[in-house]
Amino acid sequence: MNRKIFHLLTVSIFAAVSYQILPQAETAVTESILSGKIVSASGQALDGIVVSAREDGSTITTSVFTDDRGAYVFPPLGQGTYRVWAQAVGFATSNEEISLTSSSDIVQDFTLAELADFSKQLSGSEWMASLPDDTRENRRLKHLFRNNCAGCHTPNFVLQNRFDRAGWIKIIDVMETIGIYGNPPRDDVSPFPLIRHFKEELADYLTSMRGPETSPMKFKPFPRPRGETARVVITEYDYTSSSNPDEYVTHDGSNWMEGAPSAYEARGPHDAEVDSRGNVWIVDSQRNPVRTIAKLDPATGKITNFKLDADHGVAKRSHGIVIDQNDIAWFNADVGLGKINTRNEKLEWFEPPKGMAGAGGTLDVDNEGMIWVSSSTGAFQFNPNTNTFRNFLSKSKGSNGRTYGVAADADGNGWWAQMNYDKLGVGNPRTGEITEVAMQPVPGLDEIITDSDRKIFEFAGSDWNSATAWSQSPRRLGADKKGDTVWVANWWGGNLAKIDIKTHKVTYYPYPGQGFPGIYDTTIDRDGMVWINLMNADRVARFDPKTEQWTEFQLPSLGTESRFIAVDNHKDRLEVWVPYWRTQRIARIQFRTEEELRSNR
Repeated sequence: MNRKIFHLLTVSIFAAVSYQILPQAETAVTESILSGKIVSASGQALDGIVVSAREDGSTITTSVFTDDRGAYVFPPLGQGTYRVWAQAVGFATSNEEISLTSSSDIVQDFTLAELADFSKQLSGSEWMASLPDDTRENRRLKHLFRNNCAGCHTPNFVLQNRFDRAGWIKIIDVMETIGIYGNPPRDDVSPFPLIRHFKEELADYLTSMRGPETSPMKFKPFPRPRGETARVVITEYDYTSSSNPDEYVTHDGSNWMEGAPSAYEARGPHDAEVDSRGNVWIVDSQRNPVRTIAKLDPATGKITNFKLDADHGVAKRSHGIVIDQNDIAWFNADVGLGKINTRNEKLEWFEPPKGMAGAGGTLDVDNEGMIWVSSSTGAFQFNPNTNTFRNFLSKSKGSNGRTYGVAADADGNGWWAQMNYDKLGVGNPRTGEITEVAMQPVPGLDEIITDSDRKIFEFAGSDWNSATAWSQSPRRLGADKKGDTVWVANWWGGNLAKIDIKTHKVTYYPYPGQGFPGIYDTTIDRDGMVWINLMNADRVARFDPKTEQWTEFQLPSLGTESRFIAVDNHKDRLEVWVPYWRTQRIARIQFRTEEELRSNR
């Protein structure tokens, strides 16, 4: 087909469906088509290869994937000079610089060279899948490593390194008392009992797997995207560093050959939601001087910061956000509840009454506009009409019973995840009644753990990120506001749980992927599909409750460590948003049909 005709046809298709992928589209005077083919050194067409393009001076990266013939095509791009790169696990990253002008459509082919050592490119899930499980002891130690050393960060951050036994002991010594934000170890902080108990065994295990000598690990990359999952367009927006908000992070996961980033420039964008006009509102989990919450304009990539003052000139820190039916964004801010009108950008802050636990890190809104917020003692409901709080206390109590996820179901009940108790609390605002739904223990452990292990697990119990072997650990929840279900991300259990809000019957759907993908958060789109982020896999997944089928979508960056997923139900075509907590970026996933790409085949 003539390139000019192809260009006009492609632009027409995108215009017809109002499919505005290009973030610069509002200011672009001209547009061009970038396409090409990717082959191996032997000439074999390579499918599912990530191809990324970034204009010089821009903070926005657009990525697509090759099809089963090794061909890729970008949506229309504005004129300018671009860095374009292609990468896949097992191949060296290939870079080119191209110039798009008003009269040019560009064909840029790539030939990728195979790598002898591609371990740095592996996701956390691929690393976990590579740990041997050929003997009972290997299965046992792999489980102990997973439940003690992969709760705060992705496994590849640990396993991409090599130390002798003394080195691994020093690492574990620090991990016994360090928090998720990397706070320095303190003498007055008790060590995690399970990590302390298994320290010597873990050091031996890590030395055998990732010591200076030959490792028994056999690396096998996961399958690359095909079909629907290779048709997506993913746009990544840079978000200024939380440690230095005047700069962007230097190690953002865009080059897989560099391995998983350390995260300590980042750890900012935790949750993000989209308002009815398409703006993305992001809460910052790292205390800094300029922002509690920020607004991203997807058309330009511009970030606008908003600050609720805390002591000493810094901003209140946040974690979770929800946007209600009136385009009001609600978010936790230190112990209080923050509010911003997304239209006039007016900020407010509400403090819970004395004697009541502060706001936790997860929020939801019910069909009547009531705001549900997790707390250390259960959850509370906030009435925006009267600015009043109503407390719901967990029935299970103890030092480890903190709440994480929260959701409001279609009947207006509040649900909260007691991660360390393997239970969900349920509050009925009409009657004030509080009930609990227990998760079943993870099955199949008798052939893995020993009697001695079981005794120490029973004695120590679970904590946030160091868990007993049988813990499901419900993390974050999503409720179908038009149906009769609540969906639970069972973090250590590695499954998605469906709970009937009438009967409280629980149905478990094990995740079919290998390794430890890290099922963290759930959300339900307008069609009833359940979306989850996979913290350790650099992927997101969609579960269809009707067919019980999973579909997995790969992200273009490594070490993203996402902790939240959102869907934009406002547009004619659904979009999915994923904050990258570890690499300080925000990603938008858009979906192309086969018909929209057929002209390029």
